[in-house]
Amino acid sequence: EARKVAKEELLKYSQDKLNRRDFALHSGGAKIISKYTSKTYEQWPNEWYKKTLAYVTGKGITRGKPPVTAISHDTNVGQCWPLSGQEGQLAIFLDRKVFVTAVTYDHISKDIATDDVLSAPKDFEVWGIIDDGTVKIDTNGELHLGSSPRHLYLGKFTYDINGLPIQTFEVPDHILKYNKPIRAIIMKIISNWGKPEYTCLYRFRVHGDPA
Repeated sequence: EARKVAKEELLKYSQDKLNRRDFALHSGGAKIISKYTSKTYEQWPNEWYKKTLAYVTGKGITRGKPPVTAISHDTNVGQCWPLSGQEGQLAIFLDRKVFVTAVTYDHISKDIATDDVLSAPKDFEVWGIIDDGTVKIDTNGELHLGSSPRHLYLGKFTYDINGLPIQTFEVPDHILKYNKPIRAIIMKIISNWGKPEYTCLYRFRVHGDPA
């Protein structure tokens, strides 16, 4: 009975604000695939001698929050994962096999943002890795999206910083016709809104039907 109640509460928790379950929620069992996730942004000292000291000691380097921040429910100001540059990707091992029907991206409202809203992602693609029984978190080799029949293209979308902070993107019907169950998903950022140093991800969600 306790397990049933806990499961029901977790389901409610994963549906916060949208009333749609989030299969990429870390507290629900999803994990970051570090091998295929971009490097977290780091700010190093400008002076050469301080850079050398930072390289040797590891001190004096300002590091952003880890990638898991982008699949957590806290989207308060500053609770984002910064990846280096204007392009990169977030790879997630979902909590179960899913027929993905939509994704959601949450960013802090530009009305209350204290940091540069231009660091928000703009154009991005979503790819799924089809679960054929061999999908593992520690998959070996390089990942070239689109090079394998197991790579399922789910669409290209644009996050509008002038729109609502939470924006949901439905997988197009012509792609849904060939939908297959996936266990891993990748948000591939193609551009941001103009910040050259880094792109900040607050929360990425995955919706669909359990396989």
